[in-house]
Amino acid sequence: MSIDNTTMLAAVQRYLDERRGLGFKMRCGSELLRFARYADARDHRGPLTLDLQLDWAQDGVLGCGPETWHRRLKVLRPFSKHYRQFEPESVVPDAFTFGRGHQRLAPHIYFEYEIGALLQAAGQLTPIGGLRPVTYQTLFGLLASTGMRVSEARNLQADDVDLHNGWLVIRQTKYRKSRRLPLHASVVQALREYEIIRDCTVPRTAGMAFFLSQAGTPLTQSIVNHTFGLLRRKLAWVPRGGHPMPRIHDMRHTFAVRRMQRWHEDGTTMDQCLFWLCTYLGHAKISDTYWYLTGTPQLMEQVGIKFERFALGKEATHA
Repeated sequence: MSIDNTTMLAAVQRYLDERRGLGFKMRCGSELLRFARYADARDHRGPLTLDLQLDWAQDGVLGCGPETWHRRLKVLRPFSKHYRQFEPESVVPDAFTFGRGHQRLAPHIYFEYEIGALLQAAGQLTPIGGLRPVTYQTLFGLLASTGMRVSEARNLQADDVDLHNGWLVIRQTKYRKSRRLPLHASVVQALREYEIIRDCTVPRTAGMAFFLSQAGTPLTQSIVNHTFGLLRRKLAWVPRGGHPMPRIHDMRHTFAVRRMQRWHEDGTTMDQCLFWLCTYLGHAKISDTYWYLTGTPQLMEQVGIKFERFALGKEATHA
């Protein structure tokens, strides 16, 4: 079946509707719709050409290079494969046309005093004595002490946090997995204190979010990022990773790195521990957890020392 007379916008929208009907979230939808508008603006009809797709991947983003182009093609390729069912002469670009794409940058690993300063500054947010400062102080403390993703913490419901047994449940997270996290006694106490203040401020209802804004509504990603940005500017941190500035997500990386450093210092066998950490963090692949061994200078140095000892010991054995 040919769709020569169908606009690309209609074809992309139909594709998105079909995929979402099958249960896929299709977060890439806005990017695909941008491609569709690009193609329609050029009156494109018929098979998808390689030139059209490569031109779009490189179009309109000043200061961007192969990593951005690679990401755009990665988003487009599944649609190209789908579209080829109706236009068999359509071309699906090679995945590595622009190279290997994204290389993970070293994160900012927070010092303990930086986390402490963040929590103190959060507790001084306005209105003094209101719910907002306690919410952010507790939220950032939970992220630092558990390595949760900020979206996981935002989406917690009050009933997901079991302070009697000392755990919380993260439901249907990034990779549609759920997991239960045990909590340190100090974290349980901080959450219990927050829960008391929250429930005195906002009447508890079924399905209520655990973390609430001053207005009693669930926290949005944009407002959390905005608040963190205000505190970051106030604290004037100097970035130590590959990113222009420290990020909320770097607290997750800090948790993982500090945990692995402690295992290393204790002489614990790392391989088995990494499987535990992979499960605790909710990683889809163990390779995501092993990345910390080579992706952060703090652990890379320890790995190098361990390998050097291994190599020297092997040489001594053969001497």
